Amino acid sequence: MNSESEPSEKKKKNLNPSLSLFSLPNDILLNCIARISPSYYPKLSLVSKTFASLISSSKLKDTRFLQKTCEKILLVCFHFPTKSPSPSWFSLWLKPNQALTNDLGKKEESTGNALLVPIPSSYCRRPPTFMCKVGSECYAINRYCNPSFDLSVTKPGTGIWRKVPKMMTVAREDPIACVLDGKIYVMGGCSQEESKNWGEVYDTKTQTWESLPDPGFYLRVSTLRKMEVMGKKIYVISSKKNTYHIYDTIEGRWEVVAPTFECSVVVDNVRYCYTGTKFIWYDKKHNGSRRVDGLSVLERHCRAGSGHIEMANYGGKLLIIWDEFVYNARDRHEKTNIWCALIAFEKRNGDEEVWARHSLIEVTKMFGSPSYLSPMVPHSTSMAH
Repeated sequence: MNSESEPSEKKKKNLNPSLSLFSLPNDILLNCIARISPSYYPKLSLVSKTFASLISSSKLKDTRFLQKTCEKILLVCFHFPTKSPSPSWFSLWLKPNQALTNDLGKKEESTGNALLVPIPSSYCRRPPTFMCKVGSECYAINRYCNPSFDLSVTKPGTGIWRKVPKMMTVAREDPIACVLDGKIYVMGGCSQEESKNWGEVYDTKTQTWESLPDPGFYLRVSTLRKMEVMGKKIYVISSKKNTYHIYDTIEGRWEVVAPTFECSVVVDNVRYCYTGTKFIWYDKKHNGSRRVDGLSVLERHCRAGSGHIEMANYGGKLLIIWDEFVYNARDRHEKTNIWCALIAFEKRNGDEEVWARHSLIEVTKMFGSPSYLSPMVPHSTSMAH
């Protein structure tokens, strides 16, 4: 009896070899990874070369698109001078479709509605590719280590990228770009001496490039932070905080203005600004600025911060992120609480008033205080993963 049972046990063991996740075909692994929140991708890419390769592949984005599992992720840059001379990058993930409210009497502790995940340098050394959708096609400018002339295009879901018929006039490394009226405006990423073709625009209908007027030496030598579209004008924000360079696409000329406020962003053709004490808004229809209603509690929280505050357009909503310095006298430890607020707007009284609905979330606690924080927001489409 025992002699018969022993072989059967061995047979069972031979029939059930230990299965490894890496023994699965790549297509199945891609489908599994596509169901995981991208906030975990930086750490997941460190598990193996297979995961790192799949996560960095364009097929993953196509798979997430087909599965309708795309999420928006914002990159945030912190600089801790006492720890490292180099900035540290984090991905900020916000829970999709979370309820917004008008009641902010009490700060909300971190409940999983927001995650701030460190990005290892081996996962992402640079900000992500610029991507925008024009009509039924997606266009992308890949940010290579070496300058590139290429603008790529694909139909979502096919996974096949091709280069547009004509290349850019000059090779670019880490340019900034935006889309307006079916045209893709690309600026910077080339030599500061390149005055003739420092900026150019690609017409997706005629599939041709056209050089933009020279913005001047001052902008060409600056570090470009972001571009914003408001009406028919393109706002270029650079490292020089005392000026905005504005390109009028109708007139075809540049103008330089002094920004009223350093912290501002455009959402649905309305510019929102933080003055240091309150949030205001203005657009082309109204003369002067007006206060955003419903943000008095949030304004009080922002005033209690250390002064580092940034705003970004997050899928048609306003995202505000700031730090709050905290010192524990008993433990003699310094730490920084990172907070964010997600705000949706509603116009009332014939577009004369703007009211806000929002949520306030503590994202994380950090030891030490950053000398600056900055959200990296290319075109909104490029935040979808």
